[in-house]
Amino acid sequence: MFNKLSESLTNRLIETGIIHTDELEIYRFGLETLMMKICHLASYLLLGIFFDKLLELLLFIAAFIPLREYAGGYHAKTPLRCYLVSCLTVISLLFLLHATPSQVMNYSMILAFLASTILFFIVPVESANKPLDESEKTYYRSKAGFLIIFILTGALISRMLDWNYLSYILALSLAYEAVIAIVGLRAGKSVHMQ
Repeated sequence: MFNKLSESLTNRLIETGIIHTDELEIYRFGLETLMMKICHLASYLLLGIFFDKLLELLLFIAAFIPLREYAGGYHAKTPLRCYLVSCLTVISLLFLLHATPSQVMNYSMILAFLASTILFFIVPVESANKPLDESEKTYYRSKAGFLIIFILTGALISRMLDWNYLSYILALSLAYEAVIAIVGLRAGKSVHMQ
């Protein structure tokens, strides 16, 4: 769907003289990626509204997405699978935020420290779609490390201020990335073994 729409839009841009024919593939790919990201974000927002957890979802996304970009991890092989896995991830998060008793949220720092420790040892996790050379690994590791410390500090300050719900959301952003990174490592090992 997005492929045909982006192709149609880039052809129109060529016809109107806005871009040149040699730039077709770059613009087509960029438009397709943009449309997919908008679709993902719109779906997340609708899920947040449906579960009445929009603000919580936005806080999670603000912490999780930058960390995910630099820490890496599992990547689905098709856009549809990526969309489905992403939506299921958001649904599971919203369910956890709804179902977790407030007494359990008091212990969010245990989850945050455990997830941070795991992440420090394994990031960045490259995938078949995004292999990294040594300089990129160093760069991504330093960015991911900064974000881990930043999110962990935010969770700790929130906990010290007795904002346990916020601390729990930040801890979950670290925990979800840790799971995705571990799955990405395991998927990468199985690809290398074949």
